Amino acid sequence: MKKGSLRLRLFVAAAISIAAALSLTGFALVRLFEAQVRERVITGLENDLLQLAGSISVAEDGTISAGKALSDPRYQEPYGGRYWKIEFMPAPGQAAPESMQSPSLWDYDLDSANPIGPEGEALVFARRELSIDRNGKPLELTLIAAAHEQEVQRPIEELRDQLIVSLGIIGSILLLGAWLQVTVGLRPLQQLRQKLADIRTGQASRLSGPFPDEVSPLAGELNDVLDLRDQSLERARRRAGDLAHGLKTPLTVLSSIARDLRKDGRMQQADDIDEQSDAMLRHVERALARARLSSGKGHAATGLKPVVERVIKALERLPGGDDLDFDVHVLNDVTVPMEHGDLTELLGNLLDNSRKWAKAMVRVRYAPPCLVIEDDGPGVPDENLKTISERGRRLDESKQGSGLGLSIVEDIADIYGLTVTYGRSPLGGLMVEIRV
Repeated sequence: MKKGSLRLRLFVAAAISIAAALSLTGFALVRLFEAQVRERVITGLENDLLQLAGSISVAEDGTISAGKALSDPRYQEPYGGRYWKIEFMPAPGQAAPESMQSPSLWDYDLDSANPIGPEGEALVFARRELSIDRNGKPLELTLIAAAHEQEVQRPIEELRDQLIVSLGIIGSILLLGAWLQVTVGLRPLQQLRQKLADIRTGQASRLSGPFPDEVSPLAGELNDVLDLRDQSLERARRRAGDLAHGLKTPLTVLSSIARDLRKDGRMQQADDIDEQSDAMLRHVERALARARLSSGKGHAATGLKPVVERVIKALERLPGGDDLDFDVHVLNDVTVPMEHGDLTELLGNLLDNSRKWAKAMVRVRYAPPCLVIEDDGPGVPDENLKTISERGRRLDESKQGSGLGLSIVEDIADIYGLTVTYGRSPLGGLMVEIRV
């Protein structure tokens, strides 16, 4: 995918959406799970406080004992991870008994205001206050149970590791699904692009076939544009033809006036009129040639050899044409992506130019992707090769013509994106190489 690609944009947007959704989902799951685990640990501590409260006993001499009935053995192990403590509130006029704590605290004094364990670990606290009777007098107690914070964090870390793997797999599957969705969703545009390419290469003339509802209006508009182009081209051709026919009569009149002037001995005026008439004629021929050309796109491929043979047959009827040997090396099944009329115009101008200058042979050969036309004439000096195709330029006035043939070839090449190269042929004359 290239930068700026619609497929890339959609895929990146889907990837960002999937990543954001899975991240938020993972974060929410971890937070919910943490709340549940913390609540479960605190519930367990509160149950331990109930056991601790049930284990408190007061002797006849006022001695208090507690903690012998707790079921969790961690309260008995030094730094076992579970701790309890009983703090006594002093009664008015009496000293408070010393606080009591679980053997797991060993020699550490647990501070209920600072939830730090004997090894510097964070603790989770549960607290309960109650009152007991001691020798007929109430005694206020605060029961504290604590657990290592790791009891909460350990399952959360395990869940987080599992979520990373699970959500990563889910994300990969969703990304694959997004890729398939984007690919399938954009397939009609790819088909539209291919059909447009078929029109450009001449394999089709219109966009046809089933398209989704979202693409069908676009295909219809493109077909309308193609129709409008064809109509505009046809109107331009008609106007050029009308212009040419409209100028024929004035040009004929000017030629007649030039002949009359010569009869009267006014040669300079006659030459001036002929010069201007020739210039006008070249413009007319130029306009007609341009009008005959298509847009270069949207036409079927044309068989090369039949067009070459048809043009040669027409040239053989022109002066000197039947004396030349036209050597054609083109396979029967070769086609070129050009409209039939444009290909005929191209070959007609090139072969007619060779006919005028060749001594005995004109050769046409096609070796994909190059079409080469060469002759055994005098050729063109190297210094003139770059200017040979200029409009109306004639390197030798002895040959009849308007000087527009090779410039029309350049026009056709420009329309179809062809490359035209001029050089010297091994036969001795001009060689024109067209990369089709």
